Amino acid sequence: MKKIFNLIRDKFLFIILMMLSYSVIAESKYSFDKTCQLAYYSVMSLKFEEANKYLAEEKAKNPNNLIPYFIENYADFFSLAINEDAAELLKTQGNKEKRLAKLASGEKESPWYLYTQAEVNMQWAFVHLKFEDYYTAFFEIKKAYKQLQENDKKFPSFLANKKSLGLIHSLIGTVPDSYKWAASFLGFTGTISQGMGELNQVIEHGKKIPFLFSRETNYVVANLQMLILNSPQTSWQIVTATGYPDYKTDLLANFVRGHMAVKNGFNDIAIDNFNNAPKSKGYMNFYYIDYLLGMCKMDRLDADANVPLERFVKEFKGRNYLKDAYQKIGWFYLLKGDETRYNFYLGFCKQKGGELTDSDKQAKVEAESGIAPNPFLLKVRLQQDGGYYDKALAMLAGKSTDDFLAIKDKIEFSYRAARIYHEKGDIEKAIQFYQSTIARGEKYPYYFAANSALHLGLIYENQGLPDKATEYFHKCLAMKNTDYKNSLDQKAKAGLNRLGKA
Repeated sequence: MKKIFNLIRDKFLFIILMMLSYSVIAESKYSFDKTCQLAYYSVMSLKFEEANKYLAEEKAKNPNNLIPYFIENYADFFSLAINEDAAELLKTQGNKEKRLAKLASGEKESPWYLYTQAEVNMQWAFVHLKFEDYYTAFFEIKKAYKQLQENDKKFPSFLANKKSLGLIHSLIGTVPDSYKWAASFLGFTGTISQGMGELNQVIEHGKKIPFLFSRETNYVVANLQMLILNSPQTSWQIVTATGYPDYKTDLLANFVRGHMAVKNGFNDIAIDNFNNAPKSKGYMNFYYIDYLLGMCKMDRLDADANVPLERFVKEFKGRNYLKDAYQKIGWFYLLKGDETRYNFYLGFCKQKGGELTDSDKQAKVEAESGIAPNPFLLKVRLQQDGGYYDKALAMLAGKSTDDFLAIKDKIEFSYRAARIYHEKGDIEKAIQFYQSTIARGEKYPYYFAANSALHLGLIYENQGLPDKATEYFHKCLAMKNTDYKNSLDQKAKAGLNRLGKA
């Protein structure tokens, strides 16, 4: 009898344990409830302290909800991608696998199951790209892409898929036709129009029905309009539309809006924007805003333009834009006639930071050349970069290439005139000066001739002359300039893509 009782007891306990085990598994869920939404919006505003409070509250209240781990990854992504702190990467990179394991423990038939894992993989891919770990980044983005594709087939009405696939398809679409076979071989397919179509589908849906990821999608579209579709005006419309977050209380919104103002030549607006960036306790440190503010103040020739730039080089722990920032601090003192300090700061361009960006490469080239820019043309350049075209043109009035001795200065003079006339809408004069710049400068390593060819390509593209546009885009690509080569080539290739001539 005792044996039978023990057998029944053991069976009963086994069943109870199985039920409890099943209960725990079943309770592991993906619930984007109100607290998680508040946490997500806090992270998207870069209010990490506030977000952590919401996440702690959610974990205590709903310990089996997996969405907090998904939101936490956004915080790591923003912090690492923006501040590029290698020490922070070492501390946090183990979080990726822990979160993926958590997110993979949920219900497989939920649309959030693959989506959340794909987002974590994609965010870490962008982080590893920033740290130049291309091998890891490739496998992460490939895995994310496959997960999103599978999820989109299983849940075609789950719009979050479109947000992420739209970004990937748009980026794949920028690959030149001559390399499309390689992308396809590696499992990547997509076009710019496909990607933008998916993203716009999300945006249009969000206009009718409140959608959690509408703000994030708008940020993506604004950047793609500027970087790929050569339409900074559309980007500006997005970040100034009704419903855009308050840039005085939302740090990420401040950065995106200010960046678009810079790209549209609205320098005074950009300075006001960055001066109003929220900096109280609780927000993430965002040293790159100091860099942008300093650059804008340099363009306006402000007397304190060095202050935010010096703050940036002191506090920033990453590698990108450091050389560029040191160069601009050097320019600040050069324009004051202090060549000793100019040389002092240019010396850091050889020692500090990386050479991933074209502006950093150019800063190092200047430092190693030992040749300072012409102070007069430097002022014209800064005023032009800041969108102060009337002031810049007034400075050039009455001057010609004969007023300059160095060949570089002669080439730059015609280039500056071309750029200013182009921005002011005097296309005929712009074309004349662009062509003069190319004729005089295409055999030299300066970027003036290559950029002139790029802008002629853009002019002819806008005029509906694809053959002439193609000619100048190819001319840009053919030049062996050392300054800004990557970004100029990328823009010329994008132009050829738009024309179907890649």
